[in-house]
Amino acid sequence: MTLAEEKKALRTFIRKKERTLDPAYKAESSAAICRHLIEHPAYRAADVVMAFVGTAHEIDTTALLLDALARGKTLCVPRCKEEHQMDLCVIASMDDLEPGAYGILEPKQHCPTVTAGQIGFAVIPCLSFDRTGGRLGQGGGYYDRFLSALHCESVLICREALTVAHVPCEAHDLRCTLLATENGVFAPES
Repeated sequence: MTLAEEKKALRTFIRKKERTLDPAYKAESSAAICRHLIEHPAYRAADVVMAFVGTAHEIDTTALLLDALARGKTLCVPRCKEEHQMDLCVIASMDDLEPGAYGILEPKQHCPTVTAGQIGFAVIPCLSFDRTGGRLGQGGGYYDRFLSALHCESVLICREALTVAHVPCEAHDLRCTLLATENGVFAPES
């Protein structure tokens, strides 16, 4: 089995497993993950925060987004564009979001953009991760390109129930500096 086939099989497994999770667990784990991020010193110190708007099958990041806005941080949310690229757009409120590519809430067209180099703390989605920071994404490559341009703390977030012992990775697969589940925020194992 090739690495691409291994990743595809793991994506299928994780997606099926996610659909069996208890809704109460999903809500509780999302709340705990957001709470851990909000308490983290790197988040607290950052003036510019990048996060994503979670879908029904991802972590609900609403509490984190609202906290960043309430603290007066510059909050950036990705907007997908052609060729698996994304813009980092500043939102001033949740009203600046509308359904975009794949039905995911994205910043409206009037929202200004920032560069990855301006971000002070980045929250990155995944289907799963392993304890070394191996990331299993959706497969589009949006975040792989983005991570290479970051110069700040970046944290992968995932429910503990969806973490795995090993994510197949290639040399170009970049790792985040932190990992977070409902159990806390921690550094990847070496």
